[in-house]
Amino acid sequence: MKDPNARVWMHRLVLSAGPLLEIITLFLPYAVAKDKNIEYATYLTNATGMNAVDPSMVDFIRVYMSADSEYLSGVQAYVTLGITIAIGVFALFALLFAVLRKPIAVMVFNVLSLLAFAVQYYDFSDRGVVPSDHFSWGWGMYLYVAAFILTVVCAIVTLIDRRRMRKQTSVS
Repeated sequence: MKDPNARVWMHRLVLSAGPLLEIITLFLPYAVAKDKNIEYATYLTNATGMNAVDPSMVDFIRVYMSADSEYLSGVQAYVTLGITIAIGVFALFALLFAVLRKPIAVMVFNVLSLLAFAVQYYDFSDRGVVPSDHFSWGWGMYLYVAAFILTVVCAIVTLIDRRRMRKQTSVS
């Protein structure tokens, strides 16, 4: 690992892993139907044609957009859509800056993505969507938090290593 080019590529790969995981978690189970209410989730799945047994953030958008106005306010569907798109866009920008080796920009967009995620978490908790009698939190929610921590730690390590490499080249 003495070759500086190998370190640079390793940092790019490891720093890119966190935002990539954040994007993937948009499609992983954000909520899980509780055993006693699997019939309710199956009913929602049959009624909407979407996965309501283990819905992801994207599945929640699909369910909200396809639901009649008597079940949900039309505004709520667009709020959920906007928040989920914000999470994805900020994570995508974090991934872009990770590939470009800009750790400060990665942290900024990663924090913005986490703030949008926290708004969605609060919105779902406040409205009683998740956790509720029907759903508990899915592992996609926990993986998102782990991906955020991984990204911040890798960005800090990249900053420290970059400064260390600059000092070594200036001394040489």
